[in-house]
Amino acid sequence: MEERWVLLGTIGFYVLFFAVYFIWLKPKLTKSIQVYPKHLVIQNGSFKDIISFDEIESVNRVCWSIFYVKMKSGIKHYFNSSYERIDYIWEGIYQANPEIMTDREFEDFRLKLVQYDHHQKRKEWFFKHRMIDILTWGVLPLLFLIFSFLIQSKNVIIHQEGIYLFRLFMYSLLVLLITSFIYSIALKKFIFDRKISFSLLQDSKIRDLEFEGMILQKSKLLQLMTSCILLIMLIKSDLNLFSISKIREDIADFNLKKGHTVLVDNRFNCISCKYPVKDGDYIVFGKGLVGQVMAREGDMVGEVRKDQNGRMLASENVHEVPRGHIAVKASNGKDILFVKIEELIGKIQN
Repeated sequence: MEERWVLLGTIGFYVLFFAVYFIWLKPKLTKSIQVYPKHLVIQNGSFKDIISFDEIESVNRVCWSIFYVKMKSGIKHYFNSSYERIDYIWEGIYQANPEIMTDREFEDFRLKLVQYDHHQKRKEWFFKHRMIDILTWGVLPLLFLIFSFLIQSKNVIIHQEGIYLFRLFMYSLLVLLITSFIYSIALKKFIFDRKISFSLLQDSKIRDLEFEGMILQKSKLLQLMTSCILLIMLIKSDLNLFSISKIREDIADFNLKKGHTVLVDNRFNCISCKYPVKDGDYIVFGKGLVGQVMAREGDMVGEVRKDQNGRMLASENVHEVPRGHIAVKASNGKDILFVKIEELIGKIQN
């Protein structure tokens, strides 16, 4: 994939993230709901909406902690665990209209709502253990960038250090987000949800803050260790030095079809290192162009002439490949280009 598309994709991700926050999530976070015996009051800034329990026609669950009430007027009001103590809303609806659902439906979903409410509260503790979080989200990515550069630069020529470090940063961020998500879900499902189920059997919703803090602290230590292992594996496998690219047009001589996705090994971007390109290799160079290596610097090829873009082309007379260049057969199967080594992106993997 071309570097500009990597950058555009990253920028698009953050634009979408902030758009979701400011357009969808932030208005919900500023909204509060009060539960009364006969109605709900939804307060959103200066706007106030009153939902009378007598006007509720039905209650429907969507998924997870999301449900909505349908009014006799046809209007639907949606609720989820982003509202504090969402289970109070569910209980208020049931107590005012016990015929609207069965006892089993009420209890089962009430348990889920309490579990999700506590899960939302635990997210507020995300950076409670500051030293561990500094190590995980600050020191670890920095060490990953430093050691990756020191180790990989010995074997691979890095032409664009900015793009290289940006990719490493995105990999480290991805690993940390994935491990955080996995540990968060695992703790919720296998530890905290079960504890809440047991507490509700004793008719108690009180959180054991000391227990939760101890579990979260230990899980963050495990996350730190897991992230270290994954990042070490990433460096050992050179995963950050691979990319994908789409073929722009049919290349019959190379047996490549338009739109075909190829894996590019970005380690093969030199002629005198651990991963040198060889004659016959299919490579990506410049702005996503594809060619086949015909000769390296010092080798002899056909007569040199200029194309419209200023590149040197070979035809009949024999000339030596200039220093710092390689001779590449163009995608048309006829012309030979002299490409600077700095423009070499990598070798297409079969």
